Amino acid sequence: MKKTHKQLFAPLVLCLLAIGLTGCNEEDNGIFGSGNNNELTLTSFDKGIDRQTGREAVARIDTEYSEGERDIDVTNIIGSFNAQNINDLERSIVLSNDFEGMLEDRYIKVNGRTIRQPIYELNSSNNFSYETIYRTLDLSGVSAGSYSLGNNLASSRGILTDLNNYPNIPLNVEFPIGSVCYIPVTTSDRSFFIFNDKDKTRYDNLDDWVDMTENRFSDNRNFSTTRSDTGINSQLKTAQVRYFAFDNEPEYIFRAVDYGDRIYEADYIDSNASRPNENSVRGVVDCTLVNEVAADFLENQIRRYY
Repeated sequence: MKKTHKQLFAPLVLCLLAIGLTGCNEEDNGIFGSGNNNELTLTSFDKGIDRQTGREAVARIDTEYSEGERDIDVTNIIGSFNAQNINDLERSIVLSNDFEGMLEDRYIKVNGRTIRQPIYELNSSNNFSYETIYRTLDLSGVSAGSYSLGNNLASSRGILTDLNNYPNIPLNVEFPIGSVCYIPVTTSDRSFFIFNDKDKTRYDNLDDWVDMTENRFSDNRNFSTTRSDTGINSQLKTAQVRYFAFDNEPEYIFRAVDYGDRIYEADYIDSNASRPNENSVRGVVDCTLVNEVAADFLENQIRRYY
């Protein structure tokens, strides 16, 4: 079993399956969380292609946040996962309205399940606030059957976990007591684009990127393309291609920035975004980011049935 240890840039989690703002399911019980008050470990699973065999590869990704740093362990579960695809850079560029700055690992602050990262303006001590609160939902007793796929995404209900992403695992297998998922709620003083060197593309200009992205799907899904300006004096060009939700497929949003004569794909943090759904009766709850108990359980089940 191959294992690597790296620094990881904070994941910018986009809840594509969020279907509305609902009530609070947060608990203060001691089982909710991993580590002490200034450390937090979050675990996810990712799929890829093993370059040697051409078959599916699955990895467990454990991300530990602590004061001023972020560590990641990548453990192969099936095959050899290409960990080079994981963002391991310690700083990223941030662009906003009349602003250019940096988000850096060295400024991380952890308080329970709250991670704060001030974003500093280039060549200045000015900064604005960016934080993520990882709210919790008890997964004890939850099975793949706890998620119900409707005729379309809007009619789907329940708790979506990685049990649903690995269908060889029997539907009646349930998470053990102590299993928890984390639902990220991000807040920021302003909306911004964020990217780094790992987001560089091969495109010479933004028009080429748009042409490719508008043909990303082969099922004739409807999309819209918008362009905007950002950065100091709005001198930098951006583009967005949004594919609308279709049947059971969520919407997908792709963004790019022309920065330093290079085209970067970027994430976007919207300061006015709705909070992700936490009520499985009203819609789908995305529960694929989990604690150690749930992660150990999932790893064992994937190894057993795959």
